[in-house]
Amino acid sequence: MMFQENDYCLAKSEKLKATVLEIPYKGLKTSMVVLLPDDIDGLSFLEENLTADSLSAVIRDLVHPINVKLYLPTFKLEQSITLNDTLQCLGISDMFSANSDLSGVCETGKLTVTAVLHKAFVEVNEEGTEAAAATAIIATECCIMPLVTHEFVVDHPFMFLIRCHDPDLVLFMGSVRYL
Repeated sequence: MMFQENDYCLAKSEKLKATVLEIPYKGLKTSMVVLLPDDIDGLSFLEENLTADSLSAVIRDLVHPINVKLYLPTFKLEQSITLNDTLQCLGISDMFSANSDLSGVCETGKLTVTAVLHKAFVEVNEEGTEAAAATAIIATECCIMPLVTHEFVVDHPFMFLIRCHDPDLVLFMGSVRYL
């Protein structure tokens, strides 16, 4: 379990039944958002009820940094999926047929795509976050100790996302079920 005391934006979502904390990365262009269900068994509810609107609403509430003692487990997630069916459902199917015209990729034009694979990788540890080929480091600042310190202890299953601030875009999202 990692520990860091710093100023973080913290918000409560009654709709999602979760507390949300944002960890800014160095440069402040990206951050990790941790969505911790209020109940130990609340991850399924959170996953089922998280929508683009509810996520936007809770991110809008992450505005006032407060002093927080953050306890966060280290974790590593890796996922590989085949996108063939998804692409074909989106209408991208010509490249999978023997009659595909991929002459811009291959001089003979006799090229057929057999599989499109996607692999995502996220590792969070004491050194920072590594996501795919990008590495970010948690930013820290010196501050005067406020009177009230909040604790955010991630000791049960949770969701996380890594987001870019400009443009406002979710880069990675996942759930950690086992700590």
